[in-house]
Amino acid sequence: MFKKTFYLVPILFLFSCASKQESQNVSWYKDQVIEQLEPQGDSTYRVQIGIMASSFWLTKDSKDFTKHFSLLENSLKNRNHLDIGVENGSNKIILIKK
Repeated sequence: MFKKTFYLVPILFLFSCASKQESQNVSWYKDQVIEQLEPQGDSTYRVQIGIMASSFWLTKDSKDFTKHFSLLENSLKNRNHLDIGVENGSNKIILIKK
């Protein structure tokens, strides 16, 4: 029992440190509705969140593009609220949560 706990603690610590570093590079826009979702070239979509004047970008090369695009499109059509994580300094959308 002690050996299992001994190995489990460093693994849990490693995962907790990794998630904190990811969240430090993200600005969250909570409970937002999408107002515009427009293609900009072949690999990028321009996204307007709420009534903000700034634009955010969703690129097709992100690993969860299909899932994120579906959530954004659903919010645009049905006025569903989302939490949107934007990479600091780039306005690139990297995380979306319902």
